[in-house]
Amino acid sequence: MELDIWLEDQLVARSRERDRGRKLTIVYDESVVAAVGDEVPLLSCSLPTPGPSTPSHARSFLEGLLPEGRALETMAANMRNVRLQEGAPATPADAVSLLAQYGRECAGAVVIVPSGTEYQPRQGDYRPLDQEDLSEILRDLPEHPLGANLDRGIRMSLAGAQPKFLLARFDNKWFEPLGGAASTHILKPTTRWPYSAENEALVMHFARAAGLTAWSTWVERIDGTSVLAVERYDRRVEGERVVRTHQEDLCQALGIRPLNKYQIGRPSTLMARLLRRFAEVPAEAVTKLFGQVAFRTVVGDEDGHGKNYSLLLNNGKVEFAPLYDSICTLAYPELSGRMAAPIGNQSSLAKVDRTALIEEAVAMGILKSEANSILEKLAADIRASISSLDASFASGWPSESVTDIITSRLDRLESGEPMNGSVKGSPTSRPGRATDMTTQTANPEGQTAL
Repeated sequence: MELDIWLEDQLVARSRERDRGRKLTIVYDESVVAAVGDEVPLLSCSLPTPGPSTPSHARSFLEGLLPEGRALETMAANMRNVRLQEGAPATPADAVSLLAQYGRECAGAVVIVPSGTEYQPRQGDYRPLDQEDLSEILRDLPEHPLGANLDRGIRMSLAGAQPKFLLARFDNKWFEPLGGAASTHILKPTTRWPYSAENEALVMHFARAAGLTAWSTWVERIDGTSVLAVERYDRRVEGERVVRTHQEDLCQALGIRPLNKYQIGRPSTLMARLLRRFAEVPAEAVTKLFGQVAFRTVVGDEDGHGKNYSLLLNNGKVEFAPLYDSICTLAYPELSGRMAAPIGNQSSLAKVDRTALIEEAVAMGILKSEANSILEKLAADIRASISSLDASFASGWPSESVTDIITSRLDRLESGEPMNGSVKGSPTSRPGRATDMTTQTANPEGQTAL
């Protein structure tokens, strides 16, 4: 099977299988190459025009469009002759088969259909939802990850291991995207980890205060469950139309398969080098990367792996994407506190300090004085946000369990001590291996999977 790959309303490339599906390449359409030229990162920094791509990069890019964990297992079980191995498609052909069925609504501007399928851009419709409809979607998530339902023509795919579903929101009302229509929001219910929706909403509130994102997050109650609603930064509403903005995560950009997302290394190595090579304004992009790395460190978020940083791509122009998916993992003592990407010579959220962050910034090519200024502004912005915290983010749950951790870490950042993060009444010892926040299983590298 082969795939047609669209960016919003333009057919830009096709997949080509080789060796009975064991190898895969992506080749751009000749008319697209004629328009944009060679060596342009149109779909991905790892897939420059004209192609054919490196088989490993094509596989990594397509797998990066799929969910992980139980969601992927369920989607594969709903299809015939699709195999998984180590929690990922066993062969490139398996990834192709999954996206042929679920690829109408993906991350960024990507739309995928089987080659030769008649596809009309901007097709699809929206079904208005009431509270009972929302409750039904939430209850059906184990059987229909993301809210996808092949029998009803809802074909969507989004990366990540955490349970979630995709909806559109117009005039403060929820709608279900049908027939390939674009979603505008991601909804993530609280599962095993108490108050995870409230935790992430609060942390992302601090991220907005620090200028790391401008996109909204809030908590809604659906069927008695707290659900985090996240406005998608890769979508915008123009009148009655939802416009997709292309993006990719750094695993896709570097040609790394999702199952290896914890092997991304220090931010100053592969990630920063990629930005120096491809970003429209490299110094600005690297500075944004450091700001997000520092933020995750300060708020006690261990899960800064390669799929939790992304790029915006616009006809070959590359910018660093806003912060997303950040939560205070230190609020859950069961987790290891080991960072997905080491900072300086430190891998532990408890041991990392200002010196390690400055070392990381300098390794990225940022002046020491500039790095200190970034950290000082970040601390001031978060402190101001905590002191003026709106009740909508703090009430109804023990928000002080997060704000106390962050305040303690800010104090230690400014004093130069290891940040630790434990506060009075909180456990101070942590197991050596992390627990997957979705599946409750340990990861090989001792990392959380969010």
